[in-house]
Amino acid sequence: MTDTTHKPLLNKLLTVAGIGLFSVTFAHADVTLKVDDNIKVTVLNGKQYNTSLFQPLQKTFTLQPGKHVITAKYDRLYDLTGDNHDYLRSGNVTVTADLEDNQTYRLAMPGQPERYQEAQKYAKAPTLAVMKGSTVIAQTKGTTEQGGLFSGLSSIFGGNDAQIENQKAIAAVNSSSTTTQSNSATAIAPVEATTTSNSAKADTLDNFMQLWLQATPNEREKIRQWIQK
Repeated sequence: MTDTTHKPLLNKLLTVAGIGLFSVTFAHADVTLKVDDNIKVTVLNGKQYNTSLFQPLQKTFTLQPGKHVITAKYDRLYDLTGDNHDYLRSGNVTVTADLEDNQTYRLAMPGQPERYQEAQKYAKAPTLAVMKGSTVIAQTKGTTEQGGLFSGLSSIFGGNDAQIENQKAIAAVNSSSTTTQSNSATAIAPVEATTTSNSAKADTLDNFMQLWLQATPNEREKIRQWIQK
């Protein structure tokens, strides 16, 4: 008799508990970041991505809600007349954005031109933006880089500029969070530098191969002289 009397109450309590557990479990849903065409993410929150030429670019990232520091490049191959082609790549551009849980965002470079001549100018200083629908959440304008053959060699063999730039932005976010002591400002923990692995060495070789293939006979001779120094 007692069991029958309390059974409806017990079922109700179990239902309420189940709803509560469901709410707790899904209190912080993941964030989805989709990358538009002609954008190569190089570093995200201190971690390197898309380092090999022979691997497809990662176009979707699943992240935790909060602040994220994203470094990327404009990256596009143009097929010109005949067998000619040109590979346009910008310098690193870093943007910091606060992303909310259970939302989908786009990493975009607004105003990308289709014409090759205009794209050459665009690649010198593109804008990197995080968008939610048609709304810009955060954006950063790139700075004009002085490119050239030997700047390319320096970037391959002389450290990772993208990771350094990303870490500087992370440090700025962490410093700002500490100074303001705001509950809503979550610091991003920097990623410690790691020793060069066999995989990283292979990626360096990939980059050098690309530079060699794109070089003119004159530039290849300069590369040979540079290596022999």
